[in-house]
Amino acid sequence: MNKKTWWQPPQRFEDRQNDRKISWLELFYDLVYVACIGQITSHIAAHMDGKDIGYAILFFVFIYWSWINGTQYYELHGNDTVRTRWFVFLQMLAIGAVAISAPAAFRGNVFSFTVSFLVIQGVIIYLLASVSFYDRSHIKLSAPFLLCYCVAFAILFISLFCPPAAVLPLYLLAIVINMSAPVLSARYFNKTLASRGEQFSASPALVERFGQFTIIVLAESILSIVSGFSMINTRSLLVWCIFCLSISIAFLLWSIYFDMTNEQELKTGYRYYQFFVFVHLVLLGALGVFGACLKNLVGHFETPVPPVLNRIIVISLAIFLAAMCVIGRLIADDDRQTRDYLKQVIQWNMVVVLLLIAVSILSKDWSVFSLLLTIFVLLAIPVVVGIITWLKYEDYSENQGD
Repeated sequence: MNKKTWWQPPQRFEDRQNDRKISWLELFYDLVYVACIGQITSHIAAHMDGKDIGYAILFFVFIYWSWINGTQYYELHGNDTVRTRWFVFLQMLAIGAVAISAPAAFRGNVFSFTVSFLVIQGVIIYLLASVSFYDRSHIKLSAPFLLCYCVAFAILFISLFCPPAAVLPLYLLAIVINMSAPVLSARYFNKTLASRGEQFSASPALVERFGQFTIIVLAESILSIVSGFSMINTRSLLVWCIFCLSISIAFLLWSIYFDMTNEQELKTGYRYYQFFVFVHLVLLGALGVFGACLKNLVGHFETPVPPVLNRIIVISLAIFLAAMCVIGRLIADDDRQTRDYLKQVIQWNMVVVLLLIAVSILSKDWSVFSLLLTIFVLLAIPVVVGIITWLKYEDYSENQGD
């Protein structure tokens, strides 16, 4: 790093690079979210009632949206300067504070939790304002975000002085206003790019960042499995079979996601990217709930799985697969191989979604082994179909070459 890069203005939107690679700073920034996700999944694992799961999902939405803001800023305006590193460091500190204050927030003491998010929100507001300060042509693009984020900041600040009964509605209002920013800006954003003869396209690096965050959430499933099985004193053959099934299911979930998204680009257009952002919120929330439930299964090796736990596990997987079907529609399918692959996998994903819903309705007094074995078989279907479809085209290409 030379002297000129110590403290430079943010990168101009017009100068963004679509062919860049993920930086080590971005990867390091993502890792701090491991602590936050871990706190949420641990709480769900210990409290499976609807109220606690609802609060966990709400807190997860705040965490996810803070990650989206940091990720998008670095994608569009980040550069290798001390200034960028400094503000990424501030966001990491605040996210770490969120992880520390999360247990107290679940108990109803949200003061530290709120202050931590106010810091995150304040940093993002400053960064967006600084982009407009250095690049006047970007003012109209930043305006909807700044307006929404400032209003949400004010609402969160007011919640610090409100009675506990008023905090939840204010939290919900703040997150709705935050998430409305890209929707409100979409029309003008597209109009501005069209006037420049451009269309928004998410870089492969940006798509990979979502994969990185998905890995973080999926890793909690592995941690839940290992943590749960480490508490078992007697490890019979059945226990080891259940352990292998649990790890295999996590691997199948990884395969379903990355077989569809790895080295793929999104369709060109700002709306496709926004759908990608919001669908990932649903997908990751479902994946987090599933991971937390795996730890709960440990206590039911000798007894049938409680119907509520059974349904939460199955429905969360159905939501994950349905979200993957939507993501498949957002992937650029310019070549025939990708188009046919996505078509086959999406169709079979939907079939498995319907089968999982049927399992949640019809299943009664299932053992842990039978439940996990059923899930494993169902999840294996789209994975196997995808592999067969891909190999068919590989064989065809080789024959054409001969």
